[in-house]
Amino acid sequence: PSLPPQSIRVVPVSPTVLEVTWDLPPLHTQNGLIQGYKIRYWQRDRQNQTEKMTLVFVPDTRVRLVNLTCYTSYLVTLSAFNVAGDGPPSEPRGAKTLQAAPSQPSFLSFSEVTGWSVNVSWGAPSASNGVVEGYRVVYQPTQPVQGVSRVVTVDVKGSWQRWLKVRDLTKGGTYRFSVQARTVSYGPAAHCNVTSQPLPGTPGSPMEMSVTKSSSALTIHWSEGDAGAGPVIGYIIEARTSDEGMWDSFVRLLPPSSRSVTVEMDRLRSGVGYEFRVIAVNRYGYGEPSTPSTALAALWDRPFYEEWWFLLVLALIGLIMILMLVFSLLLHGHNQQYRSCSTGKHVSTVEESVTLDNGGFTALELNSRTLNNKSTFHKKNGTRSPPRPSPGLLHYSDEDLCDDYNNGAILTESTTLTEKPTDVSESEVTDSDCEDDHHPKHSFVNHYMSDPTYYNSWKRQPKGLKGLSPGYGYEECSSADEPYYQTVVTQHSTGGAS
Repeated sequence: PSLPPQSIRVVPVSPTVLEVTWDLPPLHTQNGLIQGYKIRYWQRDRQNQTEKMTLVFVPDTRVRLVNLTCYTSYLVTLSAFNVAGDGPPSEPRGAKTLQAAPSQPSFLSFSEVTGWSVNVSWGAPSASNGVVEGYRVVYQPTQPVQGVSRVVTVDVKGSWQRWLKVRDLTKGGTYRFSVQARTVSYGPAAHCNVTSQPLPGTPGSPMEMSVTKSSSALTIHWSEGDAGAGPVIGYIIEARTSDEGMWDSFVRLLPPSSRSVTVEMDRLRSGVGYEFRVIAVNRYGYGEPSTPSTALAALWDRPFYEEWWFLLVLALIGLIMILMLVFSLLLHGHNQQYRSCSTGKHVSTVEESVTLDNGGFTALELNSRTLNNKSTFHKKNGTRSPPRPSPGLLHYSDEDLCDDYNNGAILTESTTLTEKPTDVSESEVTDSDCEDDHHPKHSFVNHYMSDPTYYNSWKRQPKGLKGLSPGYGYEECSSADEPYYQTVVTQHSTGGAS
Protein backbone atom coordinates (compact mmCIF):
# COMPACT_ATOMS: atom_id res chain seq x y z
CA PRO A 1 0.00 0.00 0.00
CA SER A 2 1.16 3.51 -0.78
CA LEU A 3 -0.74 5.24 2.07
CA PRO A 4 -1.28 4.34 5.76
CA PRO A 5 -4.74 3.75 7.33
CA GLN A 6 -6.90 6.85 7.67
CA SER A 7 -8.78 8.55 10.57
CA ILE A 8 -6.79 6.92 13.38
CA ARG A 9 -8.34 7.42 16.86
CA VAL A 10 -6.80 6.46 20.26
CA VAL A 11 -9.15 6.50 23.27
CA PRO A 12 -8.40 5.51 26.91
CA VAL A 13 -10.78 2.86 28.22
CA SER A 14 -9.32 2.11 31.65
CA PRO A 15 -6.09 2.77 33.62
CA THR A 16 -4.43 -0.06 31.66
CA VAL A 17 -6.28 -0.16 28.30
CA LEU A 18 -6.27 2.05 25.17
CA GLU A 19 -8.62 1.46 22.24
CA VAL A 20 -7.41 2.19 18.68
CA THR A 21 -9.73 2.50 15.66
CA TRP A 22 -9.05 3.43 11.99
CA ASP A 23 -10.34 3.40 8.41
CA LEU A 24 -8.93 1.57 5.37
CA PRO A 25 -6.43 3.30 3.08
CA PRO A 26 -8.00 4.82 -0.07
CA LEU A 27 -8.86 2.10 -2.57
CA HIS A 28 -6.61 3.38 -5.35
CA THR A 29 -3.61 3.32 -2.94
CA GLN A 30 -4.05 -0.25 -1.67
CA ASN A 31 -2.20 -1.72 -4.67
CA GLY A 32 -3.74 -5.09 -4.07
CA LEU A 33 -5.61 -6.91 -1.39
CA ILE A 34 -5.02 -5.60 2.15
CA GLN A 35 -4.23 -8.57 4.40
CA GLY A 36 -3.85 -6.79 7.80
CA TYR A 37 -2.29 -4.03 9.90
CA LYS A 38 0.70 -3.59 12.18
CA ILE A 39 0.24 -1.43 15.32
CA ARG A 40 3.29 -0.14 17.17
CA TYR A 41 2.95 1.68 20.54
CA TRP A 42 5.29 2.92 23.29
CA GLN A 43 5.40 5.26 26.28
CA ARG A 44 6.04 8.87 25.32
CA ASP A 45 9.77 9.75 25.55
CA ARG A 46 10.65 6.07 26.22
CA GLN A 47 10.27 4.50 22.79
CA ASN A 48 13.47 2.43 22.87
CA GLN A 49 12.63 0.90 26.26
CA THR A 50 8.89 0.35 25.93
CA GLU A 51 8.03 -0.03 22.24
CA LYS A 52 5.76 -2.95 21.42
CA MET A 53 3.91 -4.16 18.30
CA THR A 54 0.73 -6.11 17.66
CA LEU A 55 -0.83 -7.46 14.45
CA VAL A 56 -4.44 -7.21 13.35
CA PHE A 57 -5.78 -8.98 10.26
CA VAL A 58 -8.66 -7.95 8.07
CA PRO A 59 -11.54 -7.35 8.33
CA ASP A 60 -10.89 -5.86 11.81
CA THR A 61 -10.27 -2.12 12.03
CA ARG A 62 -10.23 -1.94 15.87
CA VAL A 63 -7.83 -3.13 18.55
CA ARG A 64 -7.35 -2.76 22.32
CA LEU A 65 -3.92 -2.30 23.80
CA VAL A 66 -3.87 -3.93 27.26
CA ASN A 67 -1.54 -4.25 30.25
CA LEU A 68 -0.47 -0.66 30.00
CA THR A 69 0.82 1.52 32.84
CA CYS A 70 -1.74 3.63 34.71
CA TYR A 71 -1.95 7.32 34.02
CA THR A 72 0.78 7.16 31.37
CA SER A 73 0.96 8.77 27.93
CA TYR A 74 1.40 6.49 24.92
CA LEU A 75 2.02 7.03 21.18
CA VAL A 76 0.56 4.75 18.46
CA THR A 77 1.33 4.31 14.73
CA LEU A 78 -0.37 2.03 12.14
CA SER A 79 0.66 0.60 8.75
CA ALA A 80 -1.22 -1.63 6.30
CA PHE A 81 0.38 -4.61 4.51
CA ASN A 82 -0.43 -6.90 1.55
CA VAL A 83 1.42 -9.69 -0.16
CA ALA A 84 3.93 -7.22 -1.55
CA GLY A 85 4.92 -5.86 1.89
CA ASP A 86 4.23 -3.11 4.46
CA GLY A 87 2.94 0.28 3.55
CA PRO A 88 4.23 3.51 5.13
CA PRO A 89 3.45 4.11 8.89
CA SER A 90 1.01 6.80 9.97
CA GLU A 91 1.84 9.85 12.05
CA PRO A 92 1.93 8.99 15.81
CA ARG A 93 -1.31 9.48 17.68
CA GLY A 94 -1.23 9.87 21.47
CA ALA A 95 -3.43 9.22 24.49
CA LYS A 96 -3.08 8.85 28.25
CA THR A 97 -4.42 6.00 30.32
CA LEU A 98 -6.84 6.74 33.13
CA GLN A 99 -5.96 7.25 36.80
CA ALA A 100 -5.98 4.40 39.28
CA ALA A 101 -5.51 3.96 43.01
CA PRO A 102 -1.94 4.72 44.09
CA SER A 103 0.50 2.32 45.68
CA GLN A 104 1.13 2.42 49.43
CA PRO A 105 3.38 5.16 50.92
CA SER A 106 7.04 4.41 50.51
CA PHE A 107 7.77 4.51 54.29
CA LEU A 108 6.17 5.23 57.69
CA SER A 109 8.15 6.55 60.68
CA PHE A 110 7.73 8.24 64.10
CA SER A 111 9.57 11.06 65.83
CA GLU A 112 9.21 13.29 68.89
CA VAL A 113 7.71 10.39 70.79
CA THR A 114 6.54 11.23 74.31
CA GLY A 115 4.13 9.68 76.73
CA TRP A 116 1.18 11.56 75.24
CA SER A 117 2.15 12.52 71.67
CA VAL A 118 3.98 11.41 68.58
CA ASN A 119 4.84 12.90 65.19
CA VAL A 120 3.94 10.55 62.31
CA SER A 121 5.58 10.99 58.89
CA TRP A 122 5.43 9.01 55.62
CA GLY A 123 6.75 8.99 52.09
CA ALA A 124 5.00 9.50 48.75
CA PRO A 125 3.75 6.35 46.99
CA SER A 126 6.23 4.78 44.62
CA ALA A 127 3.55 4.63 41.92
CA SER A 128 1.08 7.48 42.18
CA ASN A 129 -1.04 6.21 39.23
CA GLY A 130 -2.62 9.65 39.02
CA VAL A 131 -2.69 12.96 40.89
CA VAL A 132 -2.35 12.45 44.64
CA GLU A 133 -5.07 14.51 46.34
CA GLY A 134 -4.37 13.61 49.97
CA TYR A 135 -3.69 10.98 52.61
CA ARG A 136 -5.67 9.17 55.28
CA VAL A 137 -4.13 8.40 58.68
CA VAL A 138 -5.85 5.88 60.94
CA TYR A 139 -4.65 4.92 64.44
CA GLN A 140 -6.01 2.88 67.31
CA PRO A 141 -4.64 1.16 70.41
CA THR A 142 -3.62 -2.43 70.00
CA GLN A 143 -5.25 -3.15 73.36
CA PRO A 144 -8.36 -1.43 74.72
CA VAL A 145 -7.60 1.52 76.99
CA GLN A 146 -9.89 1.52 80.04
CA GLY A 147 -12.13 -0.91 78.19
CA VAL A 148 -12.42 1.28 75.09
CA SER A 149 -10.70 0.71 71.73
CA ARG A 150 -11.04 4.04 69.98
CA VAL A 151 -10.34 4.30 66.25
CA VAL A 152 -9.30 7.76 65.01
CA THR A 153 -9.29 8.71 61.30
CA VAL A 154 -7.63 11.90 60.05
CA ASP A 155 -7.73 13.03 56.38
CA VAL A 156 -4.82 15.19 55.26
CA LYS A 157 -5.58 17.20 52.12
CA GLY A 158 -2.99 17.85 49.42
CA SER A 159 0.13 15.98 48.40
CA TRP A 160 2.72 18.30 50.02
CA GLN A 161 1.99 17.54 53.71
CA ARG A 162 3.24 14.10 54.69
CA TRP A 163 3.30 14.36 58.47
CA LEU A 164 0.83 14.58 61.38
CA LYS A 165 1.25 15.50 65.04
CA VAL A 166 -0.87 13.24 67.26
CA ARG A 167 -1.36 14.58 70.81
CA ASP A 168 -4.10 12.47 72.43
CA LEU A 169 -2.25 9.27 73.23
CA THR A 170 -2.27 7.49 76.57
CA LYS A 171 1.12 7.20 78.24
CA GLY A 172 2.59 3.70 77.89
CA GLY A 173 0.00 2.57 75.33
CA THR A 174 0.89 0.88 72.03
CA TYR A 175 -0.84 2.18 68.90
CA ARG A 176 -1.14 0.88 65.36
CA PHE A 177 -0.91 3.46 62.60
CA SER A 178 -1.84 3.07 58.92
CA VAL A 179 -1.45 5.60 56.10
CA GLN A 180 -3.06 5.53 52.62
CA ALA A 181 -2.62 7.78 49.60
CA ARG A 182 -5.61 8.86 47.47
CA THR A 183 -6.06 9.74 43.79
CA VAL A 184 -9.43 8.68 42.35
CA SER A 185 -9.56 6.22 45.27
CA TYR A 186 -7.42 5.14 48.21
CA GLY A 187 -4.56 2.77 47.60
CA PRO A 188 -3.14 0.11 49.93
CA ALA A 189 -2.04 1.24 53.42
CA ALA A 190 1.34 1.21 55.10
CA HIS A 191 1.28 0.00 58.73
CA CYS A 192 3.50 0.50 61.78
CA ASN A 193 3.20 0.33 65.60
CA VAL A 194 4.53 2.76 68.23
CA THR A 195 4.47 2.96 72.04
CA SER A 196 3.71 6.31 73.60
CA GLN A 197 6.65 6.70 75.99
CA PRO A 198 10.09 8.34 75.82
CA LEU A 199 12.65 6.20 74.05
CA PRO A 200 15.60 4.74 75.95
CA GLY A 201 18.49 7.20 76.38
CA THR A 202 16.36 10.36 76.25
CA PRO A 203 16.91 13.11 78.88
CA GLY A 204 15.13 13.41 82.20
CA SER A 205 12.72 16.21 83.07
CA PRO A 206 14.07 19.76 83.70
CA MET A 207 13.87 21.06 87.27
CA GLU A 208 12.62 24.16 89.11
CA MET A 209 10.10 25.25 86.52
CA SER A 210 8.59 28.73 87.16
CA VAL A 211 6.90 31.57 85.26
CA THR A 212 7.00 35.32 86.01
CA LYS A 213 4.80 37.94 84.38
CA SER A 214 5.29 41.60 83.56
CA SER A 215 2.89 44.05 81.92
CA SER A 216 3.75 42.93 78.39
CA ALA A 217 5.64 39.60 78.57
CA LEU A 218 6.05 36.26 80.33
CA THR A 219 9.39 34.82 81.40
CA ILE A 220 9.77 31.05 81.84
CA HIS A 221 12.63 29.77 84.05
CA TRP A 222 14.02 26.23 84.60
CA SER A 223 17.17 24.40 85.58
CA GLU A 224 18.96 21.45 83.94
CA GLY A 225 17.91 17.88 84.74
CA ASP A 226 19.30 14.45 83.78
CA ALA A 227 20.96 14.62 80.33
CA GLY A 228 20.27 10.92 79.53
CA ALA A 229 22.51 8.84 77.27
CA GLY A 230 23.75 11.87 75.31
CA PRO A 231 24.29 15.59 75.75
CA VAL A 232 21.23 17.83 75.60
CA ILE A 233 20.95 19.53 72.20
CA GLY A 234 18.07 21.85 73.06
CA TYR A 235 14.84 22.51 74.93
CA ILE A 236 11.20 22.59 73.88
CA ILE A 237 8.50 24.75 75.55
CA GLU A 238 4.97 23.37 75.43
CA ALA A 239 1.77 25.14 76.47
CA ARG A 240 -1.90 24.41 76.87
CA THR A 241 -4.97 26.43 77.78
CA SER A 242 -6.84 25.55 80.93
CA ASP A 243 -10.02 24.67 79.02
CA GLU A 244 -8.56 22.49 76.21
CA GLY A 245 -6.22 20.17 78.12
CA MET A 246 -3.98 19.25 75.11
CA TRP A 247 -0.31 20.19 75.06
CA ASP A 248 1.13 21.80 71.95
CA SER A 249 4.54 23.15 70.96
CA PHE A 250 4.93 26.81 71.95
CA VAL A 251 8.68 27.49 71.53
CA ARG A 252 10.75 25.06 69.50
CA LEU A 253 14.31 23.94 70.23
CA LEU A 254 16.05 26.60 72.29
CA PRO A 255 19.86 26.40 72.57
CA PRO A 256 21.16 23.87 75.16
CA SER A 257 22.60 26.67 77.30
CA SER A 258 19.18 28.31 77.72
CA ARG A 259 17.69 28.46 81.21
CA SER A 260 14.93 31.00 80.55
CA VAL A 261 12.89 32.45 77.71
CA THR A 262 10.73 35.57 77.41
CA VAL A 263 7.47 35.41 75.49
CA GLU A 264 5.56 38.50 74.34
CA MET A 265 2.08 38.70 75.79
CA ASP A 266 0.45 39.35 72.41
CA ARG A 267 1.10 35.72 71.43
CA LEU A 268 -1.49 34.66 73.99
CA ARG A 269 -5.22 35.16 74.11
CA SER A 270 -6.17 37.85 76.56
CA GLY A 271 -7.92 36.65 79.69
CA VAL A 272 -7.20 32.93 79.03
CA GLY A 273 -5.27 30.87 81.57
CA TYR A 274 -2.13 29.04 80.30
CA GLU A 275 0.12 26.30 81.68
CA PHE A 276 3.71 25.73 80.52
CA ARG A 277 6.30 22.95 80.72
CA VAL A 278 9.84 22.32 79.43
CA ILE A 279 11.21 19.23 77.62
CA ALA A 280 14.91 18.47 77.06
CA VAL A 281 16.00 16.88 73.76
CA ASN A 282 19.07 14.83 72.84
CA ARG A 283 19.95 12.66 69.89
CA TYR A 284 17.76 9.83 71.20
CA GLY A 285 14.62 11.92 71.22
CA TYR A 286 12.39 13.90 73.54
CA GLY A 287 12.77 13.40 77.28
CA GLU A 288 10.34 13.56 80.15
CA PRO A 289 8.58 16.95 80.54
CA SER A 290 8.96 19.14 83.59
CA THR A 291 6.18 19.64 86.11
CA PRO A 292 3.60 22.02 84.58
CA SER A 293 3.51 25.56 85.88
CA THR A 294 0.49 26.94 87.65
CA ALA A 295 -2.19 28.40 85.39
CA LEU A 296 -1.48 32.03 84.62
CA ALA A 297 -4.00 34.40 83.04
CA ALA A 298 -2.71 36.31 80.01
CA LEU A 299 -3.65 39.94 80.64
CA TRP A 300 -1.92 42.91 79.10
CA ASP A 301 -2.43 46.65 79.09
CA ARG A 302 -4.45 47.96 76.20
CA PRO A 303 -3.39 51.26 74.58
CA PHE A 304 -5.14 54.31 75.99
CA TYR A 305 -6.95 55.04 72.71
CA GLU A 306 -8.85 51.75 73.08
CA GLU A 307 -10.12 52.56 76.58
CA TRP A 308 -13.77 53.53 77.05
CA TRP A 309 -12.96 56.74 78.91
CA PHE A 310 -10.84 58.02 76.00
CA LEU A 311 -13.69 57.42 73.54
CA LEU A 312 -16.10 59.18 75.91
CA VAL A 313 -13.80 62.23 76.15
CA LEU A 314 -13.60 62.40 72.35
CA ALA A 315 -17.39 62.30 72.09
CA LEU A 316 -17.80 65.11 74.64
CA ILE A 317 -15.22 67.29 72.90
CA GLY A 318 -17.01 66.80 69.59
CA LEU A 319 -20.36 67.75 71.16
CA ILE A 320 -18.90 70.94 72.69
CA MET A 321 -17.39 71.97 69.36
CA ILE A 322 -20.73 71.49 67.60
CA LEU A 323 -22.54 73.60 70.21
CA MET A 324 -19.94 76.38 69.92
CA LEU A 325 -20.31 76.38 66.15
CA VAL A 326 -24.11 76.66 66.38
CA PHE A 327 -23.85 79.50 68.93
CA SER A 328 -21.40 81.43 66.75
CA LEU A 329 -23.68 81.09 63.72
CA LEU A 330 -26.68 82.38 65.70
CA LEU A 331 -24.67 85.34 67.05
CA HIS A 332 -23.46 86.19 63.57
CA GLY A 333 -27.06 86.13 62.30
CA HIS A 334 -28.24 88.58 64.98
CA ASN A 335 -25.37 90.96 64.22
CA GLN A 336 -26.28 90.95 60.54
CA GLN A 337 -29.93 91.65 61.43
CA TYR A 338 -29.28 94.87 63.37
CA ARG A 339 -26.39 96.15 61.30
CA SER A 340 -28.75 98.11 58.99
CA CYS A 341 -29.64 100.56 61.79
CA SER A 342 -26.02 101.23 62.76
CA THR A 343 -25.06 101.95 59.16
CA GLY A 344 -28.03 104.29 58.45
CA LYS A 345 -29.78 102.02 56.01
CA HIS A 346 -33.23 103.37 54.93
CA VAL A 347 -36.30 101.27 54.64
CA SER A 348 -37.54 100.84 51.13
CA THR A 349 -40.90 102.43 50.34
CA VAL A 350 -41.80 99.82 47.74
CA GLU A 351 -44.41 97.41 49.07
CA GLU A 352 -42.23 95.56 51.61
CA SER A 353 -42.80 94.11 55.06
CA VAL A 354 -39.99 93.96 57.67
CA THR A 355 -40.48 91.76 60.72
CA LEU A 356 -38.17 91.97 63.73
CA ASP A 357 -38.08 89.95 66.94
CA ASN A 358 -39.71 91.05 70.21
CA GLY A 359 -39.80 94.83 70.58
CA GLY A 360 -39.22 95.46 66.87
CA PHE A 361 -41.16 97.40 64.29
CA THR A 362 -44.01 96.15 62.20
CA ALA A 363 -44.51 97.37 58.67
CA LEU A 364 -47.97 98.61 57.87
CA GLU A 365 -49.00 98.90 54.30
CA LEU A 366 -51.80 101.21 53.27
CA ASN A 367 -53.01 101.05 49.73
CA SER A 368 -55.02 104.01 48.49
CA ARG A 369 -57.97 103.12 46.46
CA THR A 370 -59.49 104.90 43.50
CA LEU A 371 -59.54 108.50 44.60
CA ASN A 372 -59.71 111.49 42.30
CA ASN A 373 -60.52 115.14 42.49
CA LYS A 374 -64.23 114.44 42.93
CA SER A 375 -63.93 111.72 45.62
CA THR A 376 -65.99 112.44 48.69
CA PHE A 377 -66.36 111.14 52.20
CA HIS A 378 -69.83 110.11 53.27
CA LYS A 379 -71.04 110.34 56.79
CA LYS A 380 -72.09 107.25 58.59
CA ASN A 381 -73.87 107.18 61.90
CA GLY A 382 -73.55 110.97 62.20
CA THR A 383 -69.73 110.88 62.29
CA ARG A 384 -67.54 112.52 59.71
CA SER A 385 -64.92 110.26 58.15
CA PRO A 386 -61.39 111.56 58.46
CA PRO A 387 -59.76 112.83 55.31
CA ARG A 388 -57.36 110.44 53.55
CA PRO A 389 -53.84 111.80 53.61
CA SER A 390 -51.92 112.28 50.42
CA PRO A 391 -48.52 110.54 50.23
CA GLY A 392 -46.94 113.85 49.39
CA LEU A 393 -48.00 115.37 52.72
CA LEU A 394 -46.20 112.87 54.92
CA HIS A 395 -42.50 112.48 55.50
CA TYR A 396 -41.21 109.17 56.84
CA SER A 397 -37.80 109.05 58.49
CA ASP A 398 -35.95 106.21 60.24
CA GLU A 399 -32.91 108.21 61.33
CA ASP A 400 -34.39 109.29 64.64
CA LEU A 401 -35.71 105.82 65.23
CA CYS A 402 -32.32 104.24 64.62
CA ASP A 403 -30.56 106.81 66.82
CA ASP A 404 -32.99 106.17 69.64
CA TYR A 405 -32.72 102.44 69.22
CA ASN A 406 -28.95 102.49 69.25
CA ASN A 407 -28.86 104.74 72.34
CA GLY A 408 -31.25 102.45 74.18
CA ALA A 409 -33.93 105.16 74.57
CA ILE A 410 -36.95 104.33 72.50
CA LEU A 411 -39.76 106.79 72.71
CA THR A 412 -42.85 105.21 74.19
CA GLU A 413 -45.64 107.65 73.64
CA SER A 414 -44.84 109.50 70.41
CA THR A 415 -45.13 109.06 66.71
CA THR A 416 -42.91 111.07 64.41
CA LEU A 417 -44.99 112.15 61.50
CA THR A 418 -44.15 115.39 59.72
CA GLU A 419 -46.77 117.09 57.64
CA LYS A 420 -45.43 119.09 54.77
CA PRO A 421 -46.69 122.68 54.61
CA THR A 422 -48.32 122.24 51.32
CA ASP A 423 -51.76 123.10 50.17
CA VAL A 424 -54.52 120.76 50.93
CA SER A 425 -55.01 118.39 48.09
CA GLU A 426 -58.20 118.14 46.22
CA SER A 427 -58.80 114.74 47.79
CA GLU A 428 -59.69 116.52 51.07
CA VAL A 429 -62.37 118.72 49.38
CA THR A 430 -65.85 117.31 49.34
CA ASP A 431 -68.86 118.12 47.22
CA SER A 432 -71.84 119.90 48.72
CA ASP A 433 -73.80 116.66 48.67
CA CYS A 434 -71.30 114.78 50.82
CA GLU A 435 -69.74 117.42 53.10
CA ASP A 436 -70.88 118.89 56.42
CA ASP A 437 -69.59 122.48 56.64
CA HIS A 438 -70.18 122.62 60.40
CA HIS A 439 -67.66 119.85 61.08
CA PRO A 440 -64.21 121.11 62.06
CA LYS A 441 -61.50 120.46 59.54
CA HIS A 442 -58.42 118.54 60.64
CA SER A 443 -55.60 116.64 59.07
CA PHE A 444 -55.18 112.91 59.01
CA VAL A 445 -52.13 113.06 61.20
CA ASN A 446 -53.67 115.31 63.85
CA HIS A 447 -56.71 113.13 64.01
CA TYR A 448 -54.72 110.07 65.06
CA MET A 449 -52.18 111.98 67.12
CA SER A 450 -54.86 113.58 69.27
CA ASP A 451 -56.58 110.32 70.11
CA PRO A 452 -54.44 108.08 72.40
CA THR A 453 -56.58 105.05 71.58
CA TYR A 454 -54.91 104.90 68.18
CA TYR A 455 -51.35 104.79 69.47
CA ASN A 456 -51.19 101.04 69.43
CA SER A 457 -53.81 100.39 66.76
CA TRP A 458 -51.34 100.41 63.86
CA LYS A 459 -50.42 96.75 63.92
CA ARG A 460 -49.89 94.58 60.89
CA GLN A 461 -52.96 95.46 58.85
CA PRO A 462 -54.08 94.07 55.53
CA LYS A 463 -53.97 96.26 52.54
CA GLY A 464 -56.93 98.51 51.93
CA LEU A 465 -59.27 100.10 54.44
CA LYS A 466 -59.49 97.32 57.06
CA GLY A 467 -56.95 98.98 59.38
CA LEU A 468 -59.20 101.93 60.31
CA SER A 469 -61.20 102.30 63.47
CA PRO A 470 -64.75 100.99 63.41
CA GLY A 471 -65.98 104.54 63.99
CA TYR A 472 -64.72 105.63 60.65
CA GLY A 473 -65.36 104.32 57.22
CA TYR A 474 -64.22 105.18 53.77
CA GLU A 475 -66.47 104.96 50.78
CA GLU A 476 -65.70 105.76 47.22
CA CYS A 477 -67.70 108.18 45.07
CA SER A 478 -68.17 107.21 41.54
CA SER A 479 -65.93 108.93 39.08
CA ALA A 480 -65.35 108.65 35.42
CA ASP A 481 -61.67 109.30 35.77
CA GLU A 482 -59.18 106.50 35.74
CA PRO A 483 -58.35 105.20 39.24
CA TYR A 484 -55.01 106.17 40.75
CA TYR A 485 -53.26 103.63 42.98
CA GLN A 486 -50.64 104.56 45.55
CA THR A 487 -48.87 102.64 48.27
CA VAL A 488 -47.76 104.09 51.59
CA VAL A 489 -45.52 102.05 53.94
CA THR A 490 -45.69 103.12 57.57
CA GLN A 491 -43.77 101.50 60.42
CA HIS A 492 -45.21 101.85 63.89
CA SER A 493 -44.55 100.61 67.42
CA THR A 494 -45.15 101.71 70.96
CA GLY A 495 -41.72 103.26 71.01
CA GLY A 496 -41.79 105.38 67.86
CA ALA A 497 -42.50 105.42 64.11
CA SER A 498 -40.51 106.34 61.08
